Amino acid sequence: MRTNLVNIILWQSLAIFLLIGALMGLILGLLLILKPHLIGHINRVASRWVSTSQLNQLLDRSVSIEQWLYQHHRPLGIFASFGACYILVYFGLLFDKAAAMQYWAGSMPAIQLDILLDAMVLVALIGAVVALLVGLFLWLRPSMLRGIEESANHWISTDRTIRVLDIPHDEVEQFVAGHTRRVGWLLLLGSVSLLFILLRWLM
Repeated sequence: MRTNLVNIILWQSLAIFLLIGALMGLILGLLLILKPHLIGHINRVASRWVSTSQLNQLLDRSVSIEQWLYQHHRPLGIFASFGACYILVYFGLLFDKAAAMQYWAGSMPAIQLDILLDAMVLVALIGAVVALLVGLFLWLRPSMLRGIEESANHWISTDRTIRVLDIPHDEVEQFVAGHTRRVGWLLLLGSVSLLFILLRWLM
């Protein structure tokens, strides 16, 4: 029942999205055919360049919390250790797989649900063991984590990646400006075809 309802909502959302896209394509195609000069005005208003340099400054900034961690290593280590112990006890001894199977029955096939629950328990137990070890080191011997921390702290700059994003690409706009009416006819035919398919599908 839940799966059927989700499928209905997804298909309806897809149909509405395609219908709006077809109507917009129809209007844009007619504008390209009948009033091509208006597209240039609309494009100049809509094409606002947003530079990623400010985003780069935010991303390319190092945030260090190591000093705060080492100043409060005992309460953090105790909290992490007790949290890890709770997860180990719950998923190792108290987790009722049969009740979970019964609760989620119908959401997916039983075999897939069984594999998913086993994987979830395994990941939780492995994560809890790692968290317990880190918590104990942080609680009792935080200096042993400094070597791991120094080898793991490699700064990766985002400058090159952001620089690629900060280049304008207007090839499509230039092509449409040079072939306005042809693009309009193609867009109009595609939108009418999509509307026809959607109307036949919905009726």
